[in-house]
Amino acid sequence: MTGLWSGLPADLLSLIVDRLGLIELLNFRGVCKTWRAAASTGLSKIEASANHKPWFLIYGENSQCHLYNESGRRYTTSIPELDGATCIASHQGWILVFQGGSMFFYCPFSHAKIDIPTFPLSVLSNHAAAFSAPPTTLECIVAVMHRDIISGFSLYVLQRGANAWAKCELIQFYNVRELGSAIYGNQNFYFFDKINKLITFCVKDKTCVQHTLLKNENSTTIKHLPYVRSKSHFVRRNMKKKLGLGEDVSISICGTVVQNDSTDIIICNEEVESAEEFESCYLKGVWIQPRFFHLSPNQSWSF
Repeated sequence: MTGLWSGLPADLLSLIVDRLGLIELLNFRGVCKTWRAAASTGLSKIEASANHKPWFLIYGENSQCHLYNESGRRYTTSIPELDGATCIASHQGWILVFQGGSMFFYCPFSHAKIDIPTFPLSVLSNHAAAFSAPPTTLECIVAVMHRDIISGFSLYVLQRGANAWAKCELIQFYNVRELGSAIYGNQNFYFFDKINKLITFCVKDKTCVQHTLLKNENSTTIKHLPYVRSKSHFVRRNMKKKLGLGEDVSISICGTVVQNDSTDIIICNEEVESAEEFESCYLKGVWIQPRFFHLSPNQSWSF
């Protein structure tokens, strides 16, 4: 039977591939070697495109995960890499995953994984993280800001190829309380609190500056920020109802960056609480672009 499927004309396979979405392509490529080769063209197109609407991944129930596309279609899959882990950043189809000090980049669609040096802390609570570019590029820089109740703020930075994190003390930023989201742009990392404070870290000068964000969107400050923020994205889209999550569910959400032709949009991190009268079920979620990345066997964080 496999021989019959593999004997289909190449032009017919090409027509089929052009009509398939990402998940369907992944199933398609598993039929036989011929179909796998045909699917590679479609997957390459998906990998090259940065303008897909983000999908939503729910995890936190052992290794079982639920993936929802932009149309609301649900896929259930097992991702052992996310069991007991937390996604702390998402960009261009890659998620940055933290698990008790270990940290790695992961693509849920291809199961590509790139380990990076162990993080100096074994626990992250009040934090924000971002990375500048895909981990397969030389330009990739990872930055994680963490606030400790006793010692204040610390910023940890990891350059592509480095085997250890560099630490910067930021104890002067006491009026920034709870960290929210982070993004990279124009050689700067931008770290937001959940109200109106912003800390920028210049990669070139290794300096940090604190700002107060103004409500007036026509102000000079807002004009010079390289993005538009989408707050409460999960709540405003009524995602709990769309995903069939009960009132007893609390969910911690990692945002992402959506690229478009005018201004990039940052979907901010969110904490969605359960209704007070219900005993809570705790889940985690992450917005992620549907991209497929195939890594070479010798791909690693080091050069």
